[in-house]
Amino acid sequence: MKIALTPIAGLILDSALFTSFAVQAAPIEWKFYTYFAANDKPTELHKAFADDVSKASQGRLKIKVFSSGELPYKASDVLRAVATDQVQMGDVALGFVAGDVPELNAFAMPFACTSIDKFYDKAAPAVETDVNAVLSTKFKTRSIMQWVMPPQQLWLVKPISGIEGLKNLKIRSWNREQADVMKLVGGSGVTITPAEVIPALQRGVVDGAFTAAVPALDWKFNEVTKMGYMLNLTLAHQVMTVNEQALNKLPADLKQLLTRKAVEWAPKYRQTMIDSDKSARKTLTEKGMTLLDPTPQDMEKLRAMTQPMWAEWSGKNGAMAQKMLNTAVEACR
Repeated sequence: MKIALTPIAGLILDSALFTSFAVQAAPIEWKFYTYFAANDKPTELHKAFADDVSKASQGRLKIKVFSSGELPYKASDVLRAVATDQVQMGDVALGFVAGDVPELNAFAMPFACTSIDKFYDKAAPAVETDVNAVLSTKFKTRSIMQWVMPPQQLWLVKPISGIEGLKNLKIRSWNREQADVMKLVGGSGVTITPAEVIPALQRGVVDGAFTAAVPALDWKFNEVTKMGYMLNLTLAHQVMTVNEQALNKLPADLKQLLTRKAVEWAPKYRQTMIDSDKSARKTLTEKGMTLLDPTPQDMEKLRAMTQPMWAEWSGKNGAMAQKMLNTAVEACR
């Protein structure tokens, strides 16, 4: 039987259909938080990645990147912010969230892996399954990209000639392992957030700080420090993390697009960090800083001093930690 619609009923039906279409066509908006500052190189990369996803999805998935100070989170908060869907994506530094996922912090072991190329070619693919197993089980999140900051160096207010000069120095350390290294050489580590590093160096609260050359240049270390002691201590292991529920709610094609774009952008992060590290070292030198490589003898001492940290850490954090460390060391050998 054919039902005739009154003009009013037809208008109501047309309105409902239009509203349904508008709801379906509305773009999906995600928040992406990074603890790096707005003008830092990683933030620029994240924004370029997010813009590419938006363009490739024809505006159906819009990712807005928020940097340090724009949302009320510290670096140690990012994983939990993603897990609770306060933001749908986050740049998680595993060294900062070691209290939440200690077994994933294998790359923080001194000298376990210091090659960016080996990290991307071998180490990251080898640990991806284990990283996601832990993130999913503990926080219902997952990694769509692993990347690394360049090797961590030691930036000092006053020049030294070798590791003996590190005795009695207070150094800003952003993870426990860096503080432990300082203790082994006769100094001490001090926990300070990224935003407080420059003021702490200016006021003499600390004598130096661990970070890579790229943020050292971004944060203008050349104005408050004189030397870079180029230890190549570790790589800073970063994970582009997404909320699993938010990811699974995406239409299948958008979910596929996001994961495909992450794979596509990983080599760009890699090359950008390699190029930026070289450029930062050159620029810092031109600005008057001395970049000193440890002597082979000092490097041998440092490796011998720090080697027991590996066994202590893996023994404390279980089988997954041992597996992650073994995989990292083997891949970066």
